[in-house]
Amino acid sequence: MILAHEFTLALENDYEEIAAAGGRLRALLDAFAANTLPEEYTKEQLAVYAASLLVRQREDGSFSSYPRPEELEADVQTDAHRFVTWSALAFLCRFQDLSVEIPGIDSDVLEKSILSAMRSPVTGDFAFPESGDAEPVQQVEAVLVLSSGGVPRRVMGNSRIAPVLSTELNALKEDFQRRISSGDTILPGGINYEELFRKALAGLEL
Repeated sequence: MILAHEFTLALENDYEEIAAAGGRLRALLDAFAANTLPEEYTKEQLAVYAASLLVRQREDGSFSSYPRPEELEADVQTDAHRFVTWSALAFLCRFQDLSVEIPGIDSDVLEKSILSAMRSPVTGDFAFPESGDAEPVQQVEAVLVLSSGGVPRRVMGNSRIAPVLSTELNALKEDFQRRISSGDTILPGGINYEELFRKALAGLEL
C-alpha cells in the first residue's frame, strides 16, 4: 500500500487532479482509522503529514484540495472542499489522540487548528442541494468520515466547542433514527441504505 507522505493541492482546475488530491488524504485516513497503515508509515510520518495539513489550512478553518474552491462547480466543490475539510479534521483529531509531537510545532497549534476546523462554516454544512434525492447518502458519508476520527464524540459531548457543528450533527442523528424506525431507508435506485444509516448513527452515539 502506497500512501501520501504529505498533503498537496491540485494546482490546475482539473477534476481528476482535484479528486486525486482529496483521494490521497481519504485513503490515508481510512487506513489510519482501520489500523491498516503499512509498517513503514510510522507515527513520525503521521506527524509529518499532520504538519502538511496545518500549513495548508485556510483562514476560515477549512481545507481544500484546490486553492480556490469557490471557483469550482457545486458538486466538485463538495468533494474538493467539504469532504476534504471533514477528512482533514478527522485525521487531525485521530492524530491528536496519539499524543505524538509534531517537530517544530507546539501542541497548542494543533489544538487551535482542530477547533478552527470544527467551527468553520464549511464543516457544519450538511446540505447537498446538488445531490437532489441522494442528499441523505452524502450526509451519511460525511458522518462516517467525521466519526472515523471521533469528531462527533468530541463535539456532541461538549457542544460549547463547536455549537453549530454540534447542532447539525444532532439533527442528522434524529433524522437517521427516524429513517431507521420508519423504514425510510430506500433511496434513489431502489437501494436500501439501512445498514449505512445504522453505521452512521453508531458514529453519532456518545
